Amino acid sequence: MSCLTVDNLTLKIAERTLCQSLNLKIQTGENWGILGKNGTGKTTLLHTLAGIPLAGTTVNSHASIKLNNIPIEKIKASKLARQLGILLQDFQDVFPSTVLETALIGRHPHLKAWQWPDHEDIRMVNNLLEKMGLAGYQQRDITSLSGGERRRLGLATLLAQQTDILLLDEPVNHLDIAHQHQLLHYLTTPLFKQQHAIAMVMHDINLAKQYCDHILFIYDDGRTLAGKTKEIVTAKNLTDVYGYPITELTANAQSVFIAK
Repeated sequence: MSCLTVDNLTLKIAERTLCQSLNLKIQTGENWGILGKNGTGKTTLLHTLAGIPLAGTTVNSHASIKLNNIPIEKIKASKLARQLGILLQDFQDVFPSTVLETALIGRHPHLKAWQWPDHEDIRMVNNLLEKMGLAGYQQRDITSLSGGERRRLGLATLLAQQTDILLLDEPVNHLDIAHQHQLLHYLTTPLFKQQHAIAMVMHDINLAKQYCDHILFIYDDGRTLAGKTKEIVTAKNLTDVYGYPITELTANAQSVFIAK
């Protein structure tokens, strides 16, 4: 079982505190949703957890972020890339590449110097492309993809890393409703959860409620609230974190949250 542990983390940009004294433990089998208003530091937190803090971010000296009880700054980059992966919010494709070539980048942490992907690597990547709804896209130029297709390719590339911990920044961004649910269902199947821990920034409250078993709220004053979804995702807490009235509607034993 893998575990990403955060102790006493305070993040700041300039004079603004994004989160204050955050304590968090993300373990294999858990899916964490990170929710909060725009600009509260969700992306900054995710980058910090991955060991790649954004420019201008300051971390308090007494904070610690550990992967399996080892401080992430002491883990070799090549080893860290085999244990923890991050899906960025946006992609900047500088060089032309095919879908297959791009997805195979995810295998690089597992290859030795000058080693090329073998048939098993290609088989694995093709399988992931199929799961992401990109079967038959292998030779497509990535510049020809729609925003949603590029997003799904990004996730396939990340999954090819075979990391235990997945940090996802708005994984369903640009996706239509069918692909949103297909992707999140795949990430939350019992078999997948047995092997992974996930923390994902999300904007859709109801998707987070449906697919995440734990939630981290980030308030715009630096406060945080973490816990099990069924315990802390309430209309009151959502109203407080978003600063806008939110109510819960219930029908046929199911509930959704809507803005008033």
